[in-house]
This record gives sequence, structure tokens and C-alpha cells, in this order.
Amino acid sequence: MISALRGGLVAACALALSAGPARALPPGSTPREIELGRQAADDIGKTVQFVHDEEALAKLQGMLDEIAAVTERPEIRYRPHIVASPLINAFVIPGGWVYVTTALLEGAESDDEIAGVLAHEIAHNVNQHAIERMRNTPKGLGLLQLASIAALIIGKSPEAAVLAGAAANHITASVLHGSSVAAEVEADAHGLEYLTKTQYNPTGFLTFLESLAASSGKFIEEELGIYGTHPLTRDRVEAARDQLQELHVPILRRLVTHAPQPETREMTVDGAAVTEIRYQGERLALLAGHDAARAESIIATIGWVLDNELDESRIKLIPDHGAVVFRPEGGPAFSFTGEDGRVNGEGEVVLAAALRRRLARLVADEKARIRANYLLY
Repeated sequence: MISALRGGLVAACALALSAGPARALPPGSTPREIELGRQAADDIGKTVQFVHDEEALAKLQGMLDEIAAVTERPEIRYRPHIVASPLINAFVIPGGWVYVTTALLEGAESDDEIAGVLAHEIAHNVNQHAIERMRNTPKGLGLLQLASIAALIIGKSPEAAVLAGAAANHITASVLHGSSVAAEVEADAHGLEYLTKTQYNPTGFLTFLESLAASSGKFIEEELGIYGTHPLTRDRVEAARDQLQELHVPILRRLVTHAPQPETREMTVDGAAVTEIRYQGERLALLAGHDAARAESIIATIGWVLDNELDESRIKLIPDHGAVVFRPEGGPAFSFTGEDGRVNGEGEVVLAAALRRRLARLVADEKARIRANYLLY
């Protein structure tokens, strides 16, 4: 189960809501899984409100199908369900029923982040973690009770969820005998492996966990005893980062998040037409004239440098007949002309060198910000 205590208002949507149970039968599961899953699905359906957004459900179905196909149990077909809740959460029950909250879908910054969550839930099901929990569950506390706990955690308000989450953690800690920690670790690791075989960037799961860690905070998690049933989110962040490095997956966060992008603005300076290149409200450079196509090519180059976290050594400046070529490693290049240098009050070589230093500093600042966040986790 992916869970977080982050609250917030769910954006108003013109969607049809229903409290009825989800009865679509996912094929490919074992008879035991289907039996348990159907019971739990009925129980959950009595507790939560479902959102019937056909477009969103179809997209989730496609993502689930692609991830499931690369697992050890590709015959299982998963069925997505969207639960109206202001809390970020997702869980799976035997048979392949997958539940995600509206807050999770609205809070995720990319399809890659959503795919990371789905891969984690699929890994739970592939490894039959719920079935294993049933084997270790004392008489009288079966899957229906655990499903009800899951429904409570995605309750109607952030305040209720904190109380329900605290109670649920104490209950599940005694029920599961600590086995859930190992299950979560295993689901994280297997989910990342699945993602490497799909179109989705595994870094999305890392950034999703980082967002959870930053919002819930280690002190809240420790006070509520979440470590009894889940690894601390900060530990999951570190484990995911280490695994991505072992899998040789470049950790480029801007590619899977709502990262700020450079912008252009046409203006006049001292009577001359110029195009300003800006990033986060600050000027990076001026270009001579109003050439939209040229400005967009320069934006693409700057975006490449930021997205791929290039330092100065990976950006070459090459003199070229009164101009200087700005060439980042592996990415698109552009040229600063002598006229560009003049509208900036400096030569084109100085202008290119200054931009290279500025971009390298932006990359370094972002890396430092991410490292600092770990101290807060």
C-alpha cells in the first residue's frame, strides 16, 4: 500500500460519483485470490465513493496492462478504480483490483509518477503479499478487516485520516507481525525493475516518494508508528535512489516533474528589437532581433542543459567566424552572434561563457536543494 498523510482539497470535477461496489472480475488470478478479492471489493465499495471518469480509467488501464505484461505473472489483468478522497493513497487487493485516490492522480506530476505507484501495487499482487498476510492473520481478523482499514486510511478528511491512520497502524502492526515492512520493501524494488521494461521513467517513483517524504515528514511518521507496518518514507527514498543507480537509470528529476522552463519575451531596448531569454523570472541573455524560431531553438538547448543536469565541463564553446557555438553534450546547439554580444554589452564569447556558468550554477543549486531536503526527511 502507498500511503501519505498529506491532505488538501480535491479539485472540483464534473464527474459522476457512486458508492456502489466494483464487481468487474479481473481474469488471470487464482481462484483463491478472486474469492478473497471479490469479498474485499464488496466491502470497500460500501465504504468509499468511486469516481467514474472513463478517460482516466482507460488511461490507468493501459498503464496497468503495460506494467503487468513484464511481471512474473503476466496473465493477471488488473482493474483500476478511482476513489474520491483528498488523501494521496493507493492499494491493491487479491485478484487484481487496484484503487487510487483522486488526490493521488491530481497530485502526481507526471504519468511516470503514477506508473511508479501502479508498479508498486502490482508488485504486491504478483508476490501475493495479501495472501501471505492472511496466513499470518489471527482468527477473526481477516482480509475484510484489513480492507476496511485500507478504506479508513483514505477517509473523508485529512484530520480523520490522521486518527484512522494511527489506529490502523497499531492494528495492522499486531495483525501482520511486522511482515508488511518486508513486503513494502519488496514491492518498491520489484516495481522499479518492472518500470525499466516499460516506456515509463523509473525516476518517477523516486520523485513521488520524495514528495511524500517532504509532505508527511519523518516526525509525523515516527509519532504515528508507521515504521511498524511501512518503512519510513525517507528510507524508501534512499533505497529507490540506490536501486536506480544500480540499474544505471539516470536520475533526472526534471523529466518526470513539473519543472520550471525557460521562457522568451520580445521587447525593445534602446530602440532596438531584442528577445529576452528568462528563467524563473531572471534574465539569462538577450538575443538580437525578434526571431521566434531561433529563440525557441535556444530555449530547447537551455532546457536540455537543465534537464540533463550538465556541468560546465559538458558544455563546449566553439568559435565560428564571428560567432560562438554553444554545444551541450548530447543535445542541440545554437550560436551567439556578434550582434547578440553587442545588445548584452559584451562580446559573444563572454556572453556564451556567462550563460554556461549561470546554467551550471542553476543545476548545482537544484542538486543542493534536493540534498537539503533529505535533512528534513
